[in-house]
Amino acid sequence: MNKGLKNLFITLTAFSGGLVTGLLLTPKSGQENRKWVSSHSKETKEWLEDKGHKIVEESEKRIDRVSKGIKKTVQDSLPDLYEATDDLTFSEDG
Repeated sequence: MNKGLKNLFITLTAFSGGLVTGLLLTPKSGQENRKWVSSHSKETKEWLEDKGHKIVEESEKRIDRVSKGIKKTVQDSLPDLYEATDDLTFSEDG
């Protein structure tokens, strides 16, 4: 598991644990708690979606950079066969 996902998992676990503890210890009624959870869960969902999209975009950019780097390294390592065979002459005599 990469570092970003591990941190996200730990953050979500800590947040959930704190939320449950807070709900159990609050003097509010169940209906008030449900309203509060509902409103904050929408905000949390939007935040998670935003962070998820950013993580995906950053990962795609990194993969693209690595892919281009590998492609350039391979191209630089292999000779251009058209240039390498320009001076060759072929005859039917063998």
